[in-house]
Amino acid sequence: MKKILSLVLLALLFVPDCIAQNKIIQPWGVIPGGFDPEKAFGNNPASEFFYSDMRMKFARMGEEVKLGLDDIEGTIFLNENFVLGVLYDNGEAFKRAYLRYDAYNDEVELKESSDSDTVRSMVKNAVYSCSIDGDIFVYADFTDKDGESKKGYLSVLVTGEDYLLFERRMKVFKEGKEAKTSLDNSFPHRFLDKTEYYVSVNGDAPVFLKTRKSDVLSMFSEEDQKNIKDYFKEKRPNVKDGDDLLNLFTYANTL
Repeated sequence: MKKILSLVLLALLFVPDCIAQNKIIQPWGVIPGGFDPEKAFGNNPASEFFYSDMRMKFARMGEEVKLGLDDIEGTIFLNENFVLGVLYDNGEAFKRAYLRYDAYNDEVELKESSDSDTVRSMVKNAVYSCSIDGDIFVYADFTDKDGESKKGYLSVLVTGEDYLLFERRMKVFKEGKEAKTSLDNSFPHRFLDKTEYYVSVNGDAPVFLKTRKSDVLSMFSEEDQKNIKDYFKEKRPNVKDGDDLLNLFTYANTL
């Protein structure tokens, strides 16, 4: 999905040699602290997390299985290939690295070079964010669909003084099913894509966005709602579609 970012974010996609001068603002605040290269990168535990999760899952079902990633259709990554990206410390670009996002374990993986065999993970801390293949990933507090406070990676879709729109892209494991009769269909173990949207209003922590017209409308201030209603009448956006949401919140920041 093509993303229309503000000029601030677009500038980050074309990082010059003096990358330390580029900044991205995280309006909900960051945890104070400087960059420590010895602490910022750790051994990547993604595979261990996965196998542990699966062993626990099947153990609860009374099954003993040896399950590997090759036994499951799909991938835990948004893109299995590492791509050259940029790491930010407290909003300031400080390093280029080859990156990919593990959407099952909610981890950013990195390598120092494209041909390196050493894969590390970025520390989950609000001071660290990154740009991967044109997407800005920030680690933030947010309120999930159940109203609970969580921490995790969100990718930035729209920025502005009043409204910020984020996307949370996940990979969920779907257990396989064996056909019990010739009339049944069998399904392999597989990873499925899941997407949620979050909105930050006036710099507050992002909250889960229910993709219903009335719930989307309630995200906007009373003074903006009249114009948003007119926008709905004229454009008839599909609030379940990421592109339409992106255009809607981009428009709202012009009011």
